[in-house]
Formats: sequence, structure tokens, C-alpha cells
Amino acid sequence: MSRSRLASIVGLVFLLVGAAAVAEDLRPLLKLHDRHTTAAGPANVSFVDQDLFVSRSGEAELISVNRSLLGNTPFTTTIAQGTVTPDQLAALNVALAAARPSRWSGECTAELFPLGSSFRITLSWFGNGSRTSTLTLTNDGTAIRRCSAASVALLQAVYAFEQALLQSSAVESSVCQEDLQCPSGLKCCYPCGIAGCENRCSRPSENGHCPAFP
Repeated sequence: MSRSRLASIVGLVFLLVGAAAVAEDLRPLLKLHDRHTTAAGPANVSFVDQDLFVSRSGEAELISVNRSLLGNTPFTTTIAQGTVTPDQLAALNVALAAARPSRWSGECTAELFPLGSSFRITLSWFGNGSRTSTLTLTNDGTAIRRCSAASVALLQAVYAFEQALLQSSAVESSVCQEDLQCPSGLKCCYPCGIAGCENRCSRPSENGHCPAFP
């Protein structure tokens, strides 16, 4: 191979690597801190304390701590890291723009979960330069004003983004005993085809059940 052709190939490789580096923008876009207890009728069913980070180019990390209150199980930690598709990131950005995050402040009240549930959820937005703002959605009685429809729609978009991340990215978890110890969309499953493994939070098969191993 001639030196000129080799130089052209090397130059193309560096160009592609440089383009990929430019495409990845790890500056923060949005953070979610979500702590809630879900009720069903008179009983509290599950507890969740989770944090979601989203970068401007769609890289994301979820750390979720879950516990079943019905089964009185220990806490289980689930971690998901990955990059969502451009369409999924665009859907989040549309909801974010509609919620006008530059005007966020304080707390607002809403009913987001079944009757008897309690929650305190904080959204943090990061704009250009040093611009940032936060909004807390809660039903703990501390907020006076109602949450806007756009802010509630944004939270739903964030949850949809989280589901997309869980269904498309690498997921790790500590040992679990039942599904309520896992983030929504995952199941507590036996993770391998040999004896000696312990159940972990995993993506279900297309039929909604735990994956079947040979």
C-alpha cells in the first residue's frame, strides 16, 4: 500500500473519531430525583428512590433503589447506563421546551399516583452557561400552587425516557426476591442457565415473562 493511500486512510479514521467525539455532548440537560411510595387501596405497596441523569446528546444513567413493602423485602439497587435514540431524545426535548424550564421555581402540587401514595419529585434543568432551575412536584402538603399540565407532561416524558433506557441499555442489579424490587418495566428473574445464580432485575422476554434459559 502506498504511503499516500495509507495517509488518506489514517486521516479518514481520525476524521470519523473526531466526528463521534463532537457528536457526544456530556453537558447536563436534565436530572430527576424521584422518591415515592405507591399505595394500592389501604396498603403501601412499593418504595422507590431513583436518580436519572440525561446529557444533551442522550447519554443517560439511572440509579434506582426499590423495595417491596408488601413482602417487606430488602432494598435492591438497579443501574442502567446507555444512550437513547435521537427520536427518544427529541421527544424529551419537546416536552421540556413546552414546560418552560427557565421559569421553574419552588414547588407545585399534583396527583400523579394512586390514592394514598406519597411522592416528592424534583426536576433540575441545565441551560447554556450557568443557567439552571429546579421544580419539585409533590403531594406532601407543602406546595400551594397546582402543577401545570406541561410540567406533569414533562414528568411523563421523563418516565418514558427512563423506560426506553431500561429496555435498550446495559442493566445491572443487586439480588432481588420479587418484581416490586425492580424499576417499572423490569422483572426479578433467574439470570443464568446453571445452578447457583441469584435472581436479578432483568428485561423480560417479548411475552412479558422472565427469559427462559436452556
